[in-house]
Amino acid sequence: MKAESQRTCSICGNEFSGAMEFCPVCMLRKALAGGVESRESSSEDSRTPTSQDAAHRFEHYELVRGEDGTPVELGRGAMGVTYKAFDVDLHCPVALKVIRERYLGDESARLRFLREARAAARLRHSNVASVLHLGRTGSSYFYAMEFVEGETLEKLIKRSGQVEVKLALEIATQVAAGLAAVHKQKLVHRDIKPSNIMVSLEERGAVTAKIIDLGLAKPAPDAPAEAAISIPGAFAGTPEFASPEQFAGVGVDIRSDLYSLGVVLWEMVTGHTVFRGSPPEVMYQHQHAPLPLDLLDVVPQPVVVLLEVLLEKDPGRRFQNPAELLKAIPTITGAIDARRRITRQSLQKTPSTDSRLATRKPLGRLAPNKISVARLPVTGSDVFGREEDIAFLDRAWADKDVNIVTIVAWAGVGKSTLVNHWLRRMAAKHYRSAELVFGWSFYRQGSSGGTSSADEFLDAALSWFGDPDPRIGTAWEKGEKLAKLIAHRRTLLVLDGLEPLQNPPGPQEGRVSEPSLQALLRELAAFNTGLCVITTRTPVADIADHEGASALRCDLEQLSSDAGAKLLRALGVNGHEAELRSASKEFSGHCLALTLLGSYLADAFNGDIRFEKKYQNVLLTTYDRESMPEK
Repeated sequence: MKAESQRTCSICGNEFSGAMEFCPVCMLRKALAGGVESRESSSEDSRTPTSQDAAHRFEHYELVRGEDGTPVELGRGAMGVTYKAFDVDLHCPVALKVIRERYLGDESARLRFLREARAAARLRHSNVASVLHLGRTGSSYFYAMEFVEGETLEKLIKRSGQVEVKLALEIATQVAAGLAAVHKQKLVHRDIKPSNIMVSLEERGAVTAKIIDLGLAKPAPDAPAEAAISIPGAFAGTPEFASPEQFAGVGVDIRSDLYSLGVVLWEMVTGHTVFRGSPPEVMYQHQHAPLPLDLLDVVPQPVVVLLEVLLEKDPGRRFQNPAELLKAIPTITGAIDARRRITRQSLQKTPSTDSRLATRKPLGRLAPNKISVARLPVTGSDVFGREEDIAFLDRAWADKDVNIVTIVAWAGVGKSTLVNHWLRRMAAKHYRSAELVFGWSFYRQGSSGGTSSADEFLDAALSWFGDPDPRIGTAWEKGEKLAKLIAHRRTLLVLDGLEPLQNPPGPQEGRVSEPSLQALLRELAAFNTGLCVITTRTPVADIADHEGASALRCDLEQLSSDAGAKLLRALGVNGHEAELRSASKEFSGHCLALTLLGSYLADAFNGDIRFEKKYQNVLLTTYDRESMPEK
């Protein structure tokens, strides 16, 4: 018997009998929409294309439309929107990622999008969604990916509450296999999370898991700089699933993705992420808080051990690559089947001495009792030409007669970056005998922007330092009370960006406008067993009487031409040393302006310094000229 021929609708992708004149799905949709007569719809559709059709067509791919006639959207990322589409030539569904409209005129964004597609195209693995085609229609760039049947792991977890342990381990195993392919291409995904993992549950309990969306992928430290997709020095990822090193602004490698996979596995077996709260709270917990292992009471002990290894805050104590994790999985599943306990030593080889020395703090020194630095801004990790400033801070901490240090400079010179760098050095030495470490920025971080009030700071600080009732007392009394709590123990207090709470130029210029902060700073200047470090654009007039004695000031200078050249080089800019120094002089050694320049050149022009002159005006417009000192 001759097989019946099939036809494919170019509008919805439905296959229907060749004996039928019209697509039954489209006819039904039009009838429900108001009885409009349907035309023939097939792979040889002869109807006249409309402007709407053109907007939904990308070369030989046509966006699949939902019941309301709008394209079916599969997901949104920083760079593009992913739609379900239909390949009219091969008669198969695909996922089509299209660059977002706001980036169409942005050359650097276009290049990032193309590199993302090319990076994904290099990966060919059964657990990574494949890129099939890269194209352009009009001004829109797009690439077609394998359409993965099923649902995101995020939806599966929401639907199930928790994922059965063996199924969770199988999904984690397949994701690890996909990460092994990512690692082989010298890439780091940086955004492993349930919504970027597709799962397809098949008959008899089989499952297929695939990693999708390489939009935040970045070359590993040993990969060539031109492979970069994202902007250097910027945080990228999702806070709930990001590794501690992603928040610290340091270089990350595949071990960061393994940490994120650990968070994904934790969510699968418990139904929720490891840490929860506001983004700053989550950031702090990932970097400093112990794992809430009490929430794993019903999880098999071998899986708990696996999670402890994956979620080590020190990358040197995790699995060093996906292959090590894949070798450990059979030990986990075998122990579960045999109802046997395991140890960390049975899962992983002891890290080398070099690895531990490079990443662990020295033993035998007491750490602070409490640390809270999540409210400080996230900055880059590298500083150049700041050796004297770092030594100044070191001396201030060691000098018991110094109570307050003020770092003064214009916006963008690098005050916060300097202090964060110094804090990382202090953290490597267990904060050098500090009993308490508390940091606060008066600029809100994240998308909300704005500034925080003195009341917000005071309430949070009083509670953190142990005041039983922060509501009691006048503003001045609260400031005095906080100063006593701080000075009671050797405390390192960092107040970032004080200038929103200082008076503008005039008779009261530089004076703090809030009585609570006036009292706090005056009390600390007079008596403090630790050190208060302030960053601001204007000297603090309230402590002027103590300046040169218990209160020291550092006027942060612009970068020298040599330091500026080193910064550009670190950002991936290439050229003769004289050209880099010249570029540094052109921007007056302004740290933020040079960072913008370096990031732009590295991203859009493979770091070629020769394009600096051409795009200097664009970058100067991007950053407020008023924050730049006159030459």
